[in-house]
Amino acid sequence: MESLDKEELSKKSKRSFVQAWLKDDRYKQWICAVSFDDTLYHCTVCNRNFSCNASHVSRHADSACHRKHLKKSTSLSNDDDINVQNKTLTRPVFKNEWLDVSNFKLWLREVPDNESVCFCAICDKSFTARLSQIRRHAESQNHLNTCKRKGIETSEVNDDINTDDEDEALLTFDARKKTAEIQFAALIAEKNIPFQTAQDILNFFQEIGQEPKVLKNMNMGRTKCSNIISNVLCPVEIERVVNKLQRTKFSIFIDEASDICNEKWMILFVRYVDPETLDIRSQLLKLINIDTGDSNADNLFHTFQCEMKKLQIPFSNIIALSCDNTPVMTGKHLSFETKLRGMCKYLLTFPCPCHSSALAAHAACAKIPSFCERFLKKIVNYINRINHSKHSATFNEFSDCFQETYRKILKLSDTRWISHYICVERLLESWHTIQYFLQEMIASDKTKSAEHLLSMMENAEMKAYFLFVKHILYLFNEFSVFFQSTETRIHFLQIKSVNFLFQVCQNFIKKDYLKDIATNINFAQKKIQKDTNEIFLGSECEEYLNNLMIEGHIDTITTIRQNCLQFYIVAAQEIRKRLPITNDFLNNLQVFGASMSLLDDNRETSFHHVSFVARNLGGFDEEYLKEEWFTLPTDFTTEEKKSMAALNFDDMWKAIVQRQLPNSIYKYPNLRNILNAVRSFPNSNADPERMFSILTELKSNTRNKLSSTCVNATCVLKSALKNRGETGTSVIINRPHLSRMMSDKLYPTFPTKKKKEESNSTLHDANEIAGCSYE
Repeated sequence: MESLDKEELSKKSKRSFVQAWLKDDRYKQWICAVSFDDTLYHCTVCNRNFSCNASHVSRHADSACHRKHLKKSTSLSNDDDINVQNKTLTRPVFKNEWLDVSNFKLWLREVPDNESVCFCAICDKSFTARLSQIRRHAESQNHLNTCKRKGIETSEVNDDINTDDEDEALLTFDARKKTAEIQFAALIAEKNIPFQTAQDILNFFQEIGQEPKVLKNMNMGRTKCSNIISNVLCPVEIERVVNKLQRTKFSIFIDEASDICNEKWMILFVRYVDPETLDIRSQLLKLINIDTGDSNADNLFHTFQCEMKKLQIPFSNIIALSCDNTPVMTGKHLSFETKLRGMCKYLLTFPCPCHSSALAAHAACAKIPSFCERFLKKIVNYINRINHSKHSATFNEFSDCFQETYRKILKLSDTRWISHYICVERLLESWHTIQYFLQEMIASDKTKSAEHLLSMMENAEMKAYFLFVKHILYLFNEFSVFFQSTETRIHFLQIKSVNFLFQVCQNFIKKDYLKDIATNINFAQKKIQKDTNEIFLGSECEEYLNNLMIEGHIDTITTIRQNCLQFYIVAAQEIRKRLPITNDFLNNLQVFGASMSLLDDNRETSFHHVSFVARNLGGFDEEYLKEEWFTLPTDFTTEEKKSMAALNFDDMWKAIVQRQLPNSIYKYPNLRNILNAVRSFPNSNADPERMFSILTELKSNTRNKLSSTCVNATCVLKSALKNRGETGTSVIINRPHLSRMMSDKLYPTFPTKKKKEESNSTLHDANEIAGCSYE
């Protein structure tokens, strides 16, 4: 009974954590509770747990060891992202600096797959990765006995010595880490590596560093690096896409581009549905170097034909061609399209809607007075002139004063019409700032250039035209951007084109004639046009014109409205001429939208549209297709239909065509094939156009000696990685990659390059040279 009382008394005497310590100015900066044991408190400065009973808090606060640690912790730099005051107890994490502590380094090991646990190599035992646990294990009798039995010498454990040793190891490791970071940053700066890629490079080598022997034995020189890209990575990517193109329908994109060295390239791009995943794939198949003077239809098609035969891709799998509107590509006679149509019976051609709308905008903008474009180019050159940095600095100061945020005035591009809207928008945002800036430049420098630009801005017409252009180009950009998506939107092209034409026409055509705009109505006829004062030029422009009216600029307003009317007329004519306003095939594609495919009960009428599409694609059994089409809406409940209708076009049809019968056979094989073909149709030429940017980044003024093979291989690889959503560090390396790392494949013999006059072909195939020339 007496022993029980003593035991009970000892339990009661054990002191627990006091919450008042967290508010005490002497302790609150470093003390915190231990979540798993109320009888302990944790010192964030010493990084140790102490008993609330044995080590009184005030005694620990006054100890030399604590004061020493506190002094060091307050001297830590902000770069280490350490805040002692805000530090909280977290789950245990193994620290590499412990491996440098002399008392631990003989036996302490990191557990590779579990950072919260460490391992004693002598005792063959795991325990929590906390310094207190490591010290406790080092002092344990079992550990000491095991060391003695195995003949391993251990030094006596002394708290003061151990603490100093641990501190020294911490400083040594921290110094080595900072040295490595400094050297890495110096390498980034020396080699002109973009700062944003520094973390990716570090992550890659940290991952490889888990196997030090692999990292130590790696070899990588300029030749080997370029050959791995050209002879390992690129062939595997091409083989992967070719295997799929050989057994599925696909669309091709053909375009031409020039690099900084004036070399001309033929871009061969493909879009298809992956047979395994049913995901849309849009990627570069080949970048072919061609002679600048021989890019006619015959040579382009001959090059394309040779590549298809070399890759053993059947022409019958090509269902659509997307290209620009040049005579070489889409002319009526001896064009690339006519030659390809001779080999592909059911070929469909889709001019890029983005390019077509840009041509329409370009033609219409010719009706806007040319002084607007001249002013925009001159003001950008004046502000951003390289040899007059004072102009740019002064304009920045004015922007800080008169604008919430500084936004650079952009240079007008003659070829990229989608950027014109942004240029005009930026100009109008900074309109008053530019006026104040020019006035200052006139007063300080007395420059005639500034006087001329300011006089142009004071022209009442100038701002009105820019406000109108901002209004109308927004519609062009909205249409263009919609079709630059990777997801399938071809079924919207016809209806979106009609709506786009309607948006333009409703601004100047009388309401009674709007229903006839898709036919051959003459937009220039006065009888169908609104009165000049009723033509809508955009809300901002109309407000500006109202102010001009108050100021008495009646003649100016009339001139502005007449010029804007001419813009509308030309824009409407060009849109109707270039976009598929009356295209029956595209109109019938709307049947595959959710409203008709799932929710429409009139299956007989809707199947006429399906049948029309199937006949144009060829190779479909209409009886089986009809049976599947009529079965489709009965296969889902009302809730399932609503849920699927809320999905985008691709996800909806992926869910439908993947449904199977009990015997694991696809329930809708014909619909699966026709929808795979439809989803392979191109929305626009946006993806091939982006290859120009990749080519420009790859070949620059300081990097202009890459061989055609290396350029092609790099572009193919980058396109494939982007298409799959992978990066260079996450790409999966498998057997085909490793099989090509043999010397005979990695370093093939360089063939003798034939002279141009001795060659039968005027086009240079990128595959003729197996390796890469040195940069």
